[in-house]
Amino acid sequence: MLEKIKSRCGIPGDIDIYDTDIQLYINDCIADMKASGVPEKLLDMNGIDPQVTTAVTLYVKAYLGDDRSDTEIYLKLYRQKVFRLTMEDE
Repeated sequence: MLEKIKSRCGIPGDIDIYDTDIQLYINDCIADMKASGVPEKLLDMNGIDPQVTTAVTLYVKAYLGDDRSDTEIYLKLYRQKVFRLTMEDE
């Protein structure tokens, strides 16, 4: 998932300076989605759902970097996506 998120954030695969931070955000996001009630089957890392990938991308974009004027926008989109994911059938 790390490489996919990096690509979606516009970070080339050979740039690895942000990998640790991005992986921490991915892990935090997955934990947040679990706590928010997103069904476990959607969060299975072996067959990660495209909607979950989008949610993780929004979360990472919200927090990656030091000077983010658009953090609240990405967090709002993330929260909306998580809400829709919680409505998915188990």
